[in-house]
Amino acid sequence: MNKKDKIIAGLLAAAVVLFCAVQFWVLPARQEKQEAYARAQTDALTHDITAIEEYRSPYIGNASNTGGLFEHLPLSDVSKSYAIDADNCALTVHYLDTVGHIGEQKVRRALIYNSAAAMAAIDNLTAITYQFSGDTYSFDRDQLERSFGAPLSDLLERESWEEKVQNRLNDAAFVAQFFREEN
Repeated sequence: MNKKDKIIAGLLAAAVVLFCAVQFWVLPARQEKQEAYARAQTDALTHDITAIEEYRSPYIGNASNTGGLFEHLPLSDVSKSYAIDADNCALTVHYLDTVGHIGEQKVRRALIYNSAAAMAAIDNLTAITYQFSGDTYSFDRDQLERSFGAPLSDLLERESWEEKVQNRLNDAAFVAQFFREEN
């Protein structure tokens, strides 16, 4: 084998090794990272609030914006529909599942989180009602701003959100205060 053939064989061997590394190590690692991120986005304790930045709006009336927002919040993996009441600046989210099937603790945390996030992102949204098969929960802006101690839009920066909203969802007493008067 001459020097030119050795170089070609070496390059082919390197290409095969590189191809195998990409196919069996790099791509699966990237895919797993993307799947882990997607799973994290369905839980209020691990959601990345920056994912909703592009859905900020001064008004509730934009149905596609509101739908897009909720598709980037916890419980996005649960089928749902929306009813916007633009006259009263309110929203109803109809989940096509039961709280028991999803998990009561997960739902409660997510509803607080989603309400705060939606009202922080949509300036004139004043109330949200969530309907599940057999359960209904309502939240209003005043209630959330009192509980979090600040205007909701002031909390949308990642560090502030994690400290004032997300981390507090680990406190069972904090979460329970929102569900004392269930409908």
